[in-house]
Formats: sequence, C-alpha cells, structure tokens
Amino acid sequence: MRLAFVALVVALSGCSGIPFLSPDVRTAADHARDVEPKCKGFGEEAAATLLSRSIVDSVDPAYSYVQSGPVDHEARLRGARVHVKPMPGFSKESLARNVECHQARVVLQQVAAPPDDPYVLADNWLDIDVDSEGDGFVILVRADSIDVARRVLDRAQRFAASR
Repeated sequence: MRLAFVALVVALSGCSGIPFLSPDVRTAADHARDVEPKCKGFGEEAAATLLSRSIVDSVDPAYSYVQSGPVDHEARLRGARVHVKPMPGFSKESLARNVECHQARVVLQQVAAPPDDPYVLADNWLDIDVDSEGDGFVILVRADSIDVARRVLDRAQRFAASR
C-alpha cells in the first residue's frame, strides 16, 4: 500500500516534486536571492572581520565519508575547514549568517570579493556551516563537485598563507 502511494505521488508530480530525488538545479544567483532577505542587519562590516587574514589560525581539507564496501569508507574532498580565532560578539550562527550573506552580496555583484576570498567562488554556490571547536570556530566551506572543492581548498589555503 505504501509503495503504491509513493509511486502515485511520483507519477503525479514527477521527480521534481520530491526534493531528495532530484538534484538542485538552482544557480548561484538563485541561491543568493533566496538568502538575501535574511541578510538585514548582517552588513559587510561584520564580513570584513571574517575576511581579515589575521583571524585565521589554519586551513584543513574538508572531507565527507561514504561507505564503499561492507566495512570500508572512502573519503571525498568537499572543500575547506577554515579555523578562526574566537571573536567577541560572534556565535556560530551569526558567523554562518555573515559568511552566507557576504557570499550572496558577492554573487549578486553588490560587493567585490577580495583576492582568494575563501567563502566565495565565481559561478558557484558554496555550502557554509560553522562549528565551535576548542576555543575558536571552524567555518566549513563545501561544494558538491570534487573539482570545485579543490578550488575552494586552494583559495582558502592561499588566503591563510598570505597573512
């Protein structure tokens, strides 16, 4: 009975009606326009703090792990883990929103990205997440494609190295 219901829903709506069955085909600009209404109060002043090379402690590759056999797991490069120092007044949620809003403004060409900006990559929307780690934060900047993930990691490493 349940399988018949799922088959009926898929038949009536096509795969696009069930988000987990179809890939996200939105452009970077589509993502940026979706984020933009959430950016009131998150200006480039706060983003400028995050774009200061002096707050970066280190950069590591970001991996995801997928099962490749009954007991084996394969690591896949997803992007960069940017370790930043603790900053007064910032929570992991406010850091994530500031970086995401910065990315949206750059994608929508409202501001220019500095050289090797680790949080933006032309024509790509990057997944941003922030975690607390030790006495600082880790800003995870991830992409679905391995090629884009390599470019993200390279930019983040150059950004951190130019301190």
